[in-house]
Amino acid sequence: MNLKNKMGKHAYLIIANRNPNQLATLIATLDDSRNDIFILLDKKSTSIFPAVYKATYATVTMIDPINIFWGDYSLIEAELALFKAANNGYYDYYHLLSGLDLPLANQDQIHDFFDKNLNKEFITYSGALNPKELSVRLHNYHFPNTFRTDNKFKGLYHRIETKLYSKMPQRRINIDKISFGSNWVSLDNELVSDLVDNEDLIYHLFHNGFLVDELFIPIFINLFPKYKKRVYDSTKVSDKPDEFQGNLRYINWWDGSPYTWRLKDYGMLQQAKKKGHLFSRKFDEKIDSDIIKKVVNNNLSS
Repeated sequence: MNLKNKMGKHAYLIIANRNPNQLATLIATLDDSRNDIFILLDKKSTSIFPAVYKATYATVTMIDPINIFWGDYSLIEAELALFKAANNGYYDYYHLLSGLDLPLANQDQIHDFFDKNLNKEFITYSGALNPKELSVRLHNYHFPNTFRTDNKFKGLYHRIETKLYSKMPQRRINIDKISFGSNWVSLDNELVSDLVDNEDLIYHLFHNGFLVDELFIPIFINLFPKYKKRVYDSTKVSDKPDEFQGNLRYINWWDGSPYTWRLKDYGMLQQAKKKGHLFSRKFDEKIDSDIIKKVVNNNLSS
């Protein structure tokens, strides 16, 4: 592979579990000769996705689907699978998105921003929990793919298990290395390569943990000081509307988990774009398709 020809390109890594038509819209917003797109579908999704998505200018690669469960290590597996698939080439940046995301800026604006900020890492740190509270997540949990369940027995079991672990020290990692934030990130080639090369370490630290997808990359960065110095904005957010989110993704946690944008929220998204956010989630065509059309037609054409 001629690495020189890959310089300046971006990889968009998408995890999707529903709304196949909305995923096609997202792909269309990313369709640019400077991008390649990699898609991983949740294997247990009940939605009917096409076998292949196509774009006019970008190369689209579908990688093998896996079963993804809320709060489980399987989300880290999905992220690593996408990083590995894309890391066979060379990209200046790797953008991890969900299928319910949209860019708030067009590709010229996005590439211009990242060209001016090469070798920075874009993640959002949260100040909602302290390291001691977060360390509870690093224990070995039983039935880890049922953290979100209607099964009363397993629900009770998880509550008891969490209560017990809150009294017990975990031994996987020093508490001063523990921090967390959004799992949706934009990372440079060097960091992604190191994540791929350290898959065994990542498995050791996070396998069978609880909500470890929010710990995965912040802790890895803490373990490698050179990356911590390259974080674009390490300010810890507290889920307020006027905060800047360092991963450049405007996500509304203050109204939901997270909140799904409606047409009435368009002004807020415009303000978020002015503040520097290049992406946002979440959008759902089954809840409000008009906001998706407006963001695509107004923001991305300018």
